[in-house]
Amino acid sequence: MAVAQGASDEVLLPVTVVRVPRAPRGSRARPAARAPRAPAPCLHRPVEVLRYRGGRREPAWVGPLTDCQGRPTVQALAALSLLAQPGHDEELTLPAAVRALRRALPTTGWDLYDEARPPTAPTAPPRRERGARGTRAPVAPPAPPTPRDPRTHDPVVTLGEGVRTLHPRLLRMLQQVVDHFPGHTVELISGYRPYSRDGSRHAHARALDFRLAGVSRELLRDFARTLPDAGVGYYPNSVFVHLDVRDGDEGRAFWVDYSGPGETARYGRWPPTGRDVQREVDHILHRVDDELATARRREDGPRGDADPER
Repeated sequence: MAVAQGASDEVLLPVTVVRVPRAPRGSRARPAARAPRAPAPCLHRPVEVLRYRGGRREPAWVGPLTDCQGRPTVQALAALSLLAQPGHDEELTLPAAVRALRRALPTTGWDLYDEARPPTAPTAPPRRERGARGTRAPVAPPAPPTPRDPRTHDPVVTLGEGVRTLHPRLLRMLQQVVDHFPGHTVELISGYRPYSRDGSRHAHARALDFRLAGVSRELLRDFARTLPDAGVGYYPNSVFVHLDVRDGDEGRAFWVDYSGPGETARYGRWPPTGRDVQREVDHILHRVDDELATARRREDGPRGDADPER
């Protein structure tokens, strides 16, 4: 007997079953590996440094002296070396000085932070590339060796005519100073002096005469004396504090020089003893007598033969 198919009749379609293998218990799908990020550079706060010369403040440099690990930056070392040069009135050619320092850096042994080469993420060591027929690729010739100071054995890196790079540890000590006295401008009075006596650390780019705007020289002197392997000179009759770099076997040094600008050194003690005070009084009186005698000679003028008719 035939059965009529109505509109409500169902149509059965074949069903395909897909089985997905289950992951073992306790295991999770691992996300895709991401490339390691380069660490962000860590630098100290910018510091303003200027050269005080001839009673006037010359163009200043502003930037961080060191990174957070205490390594001087290439920019700061080049800038302060230019500011601490002998009395040239040339413009501050910082880009050329930075390039000269970067060229010599691989052979100096100095550990500096280069802003142009920030820290990168760790990567796998590069594969060795070979040239044709299995030969090694050509290697760039090494940089020429940097000359050494015959007395201190420090690298002698010149950034221009008469401009020698300062010892990097000077910047590390200066960073400790500005950390202790934040927010004050560093005013450089003197630095590298090639014509100083050989025993002077100024002649070997190891010393700075400087001051901090708004900080007394007595406070600056007292803190500088806490720095390791440093020489500190206090000049009561001048406007700066001397700071120099010393080797580990030399230790610290401190002295007081009562001489004024351009005068012969007069070493003494601090606080001054009675003998120091009397010596300074005698020096002042002697200087005053000399100035009075000079003034009298100028007032009298040159004396010639008197005219008998007058």
